Amino acid sequence: MDFGNLREYQQKCIHELRDGIVDGHRSQVLVAPTGSGKTVIASYLLGEAYNKGSKAFFICDRVALVDQTSTTLDKYGIPHGVIQASHWRHRPWEPIQVISAQTLARRKGISDPDLVLWDECHSSAQSVLDYCSNPKIKVVGLTATPFSKWMGKAFSQVINCTTTNKLIDDKWLVPLKCFAATEIDMKGAKLKFDGEWQESEIESRGIKIIGDVVEEWITKTHQFFDGPAKSIVFSATVAHGAEICKGFQDRGYNFQQISYLDGNDDRRRALIDEFRKPDSEIIGLVSCEALAKGFDVTDIKIGVGARPYRKSFAGHIQQMGRVMRPHEGKDFALWLDHSGNVLRFLADMQDLFENGVDSLRDENFDDKVKKEKTEEEKADMKCHACGFIHSLQVCPSCGTERRAKRSKVENSSGAMSEVDINGKQVTKHDWQKDIGLVWRELCSIATSMKPNNLVAAEKFALAQYRNIFGVWPTSRYKPESITPRPEVRKKVTQSVIAFRHRMKKK
Repeated sequence: MDFGNLREYQQKCIHELRDGIVDGHRSQVLVAPTGSGKTVIASYLLGEAYNKGSKAFFICDRVALVDQTSTTLDKYGIPHGVIQASHWRHRPWEPIQVISAQTLARRKGISDPDLVLWDECHSSAQSVLDYCSNPKIKVVGLTATPFSKWMGKAFSQVINCTTTNKLIDDKWLVPLKCFAATEIDMKGAKLKFDGEWQESEIESRGIKIIGDVVEEWITKTHQFFDGPAKSIVFSATVAHGAEICKGFQDRGYNFQQISYLDGNDDRRRALIDEFRKPDSEIIGLVSCEALAKGFDVTDIKIGVGARPYRKSFAGHIQQMGRVMRPHEGKDFALWLDHSGNVLRFLADMQDLFENGVDSLRDENFDDKVKKEKTEEEKADMKCHACGFIHSLQVCPSCGTERRAKRSKVENSSGAMSEVDINGKQVTKHDWQKDIGLVWRELCSIATSMKPNNLVAAEKFALAQYRNIFGVWPTSRYKPESITPRPEVRKKVTQSVIAFRHRMKKK
C-alpha cells in the first residue's frame, strides 16, 4: 500500500484522529473541503485497518460513488469487497467493504464492523446516529459541509482539515470566476416542510429562463475558452433538467441528463464513463442532486447553478466544488449562477473559504433562512466603476473605493455581473463590523509589540489588517494605547503562529 507523500495537513488530520480515539472520542467528524483529499485520508485509514485485521466499512452517500471509491482503493492496493446488488466485486470475506448508504438501509443482517468511515455524513442523519450510538464501533464522518443541526448529537469532536482558500493558494484547487446572471424569481414561492422551496414552484419559474441559461453559457464558453468547454449543470427538478438539455441540444451541443429516469445503473455508468474521457462526445451533464457530492471529473471548466436554495448552504457549496478540481491547462473555472445562491450565501461562503469549520455550532447555516437581497442591496454591492460585485471597501477588480450607499437603484437585469466569492473580508462576526475600531486595535497591538520601531510596528499593523479584511486600511497608522478586544488578539496570535510555521518550514 503505497500512499507516496501525504500532504502535511493530511498527516496532521490522521494524527489528530488517532489522538481523538486515545482521548475517548469514538465518533469524530473530519471537515475536509473539496480538493483536500478526504478519500486519500480515508483510504489510508482503511489500509491501517486492513493491516491490523480489523473489519471496516466505507459508506458512500450515493450508489454512483461506489465504483469511484472502489477504484481509489485499487489504486492504493487495498483489498476490498463491494456490498451492492449484483456487483461484480461481491467479496464478503474481505475485511474492508465499500457500501452505499441506500444499500445499507435496505440490507438486514450485515454484521457490525470495528470502524466506519462515512462519506458525506451530513446527509444520513438516523443511520449515522445509530452507528455513533454503538459503543463497539469507531466512526469517522467525512464532509465538507457539516451544517446539519443533528450532527452535534452524533459527533464529539471536529477536526478541520484545511481551508478552501489555502487549497487554492497551494494549487490543489483552481479559483472560480463567478458570474451572477438572470436568476429564477422565487418571490412568494410555496415552501416544503423542511423550509426549502417546493420543486414544482422552482420548476415552473426556472423553465422561464432556459433561454438565458443556454445563451449565457454559449457566450461565456466562447469568451473564456474559445469554444465549448466541459460543463456540469444543476437543475431544479428532473423535468427542469430535461428542458435544459433540450435547450442545449437544440443549439447543437451534446448535453445529457443524469437522473432516476436512467432506468438502471449501467446507463448511468456508461454516460459518466464517456463524460470522463478527455475527448468525450458529451459536452455537459445535467443533474438535480446526483452529481453534487463527490463526483470528480477534473477537466470540467464550467458549472451552472439553476437550483435556488432558501436554506441549504451545504447544497450550494457541494455544487460549486464539482468544478474546482485542478487539471492540466485549467487555470480557473467558471460558475454561472442563475439561482441567486451566490449573493444569497456570499458572506457565509467567504467565511467558510477563509476560515473553514472548527465546531458543530448551533447557529447552523442550514438551519437559517437566507433572506433574498433586494435590487437596491444588489446595486450597492456592485462597483460603480467596473460592475464587479464584492463586499470589500476597495474593489478587488479595479481598485475603486466603495462610495456611499446609493439612493437610486440601477437596473442590471439581463446582464451578467462578476462576483468576488474569494474576498477575505468577513462581516459575519460582530467584532469585524467596525473596521475603524479594528484598525485602532491593531495599531495598539503593533505599538506594544514594537515600541522602539514605529516603521516595523506600522508594517505589522498593515499586514494584520490585510490578513483580516483582504485590503489595505484607508487610515494612516498612528501609535495607539487602547485595550484590544479578545477576538482581535486571538486573530493576531493565530496569524503570528501561522507565519512562524511557514518560516520554519522554509
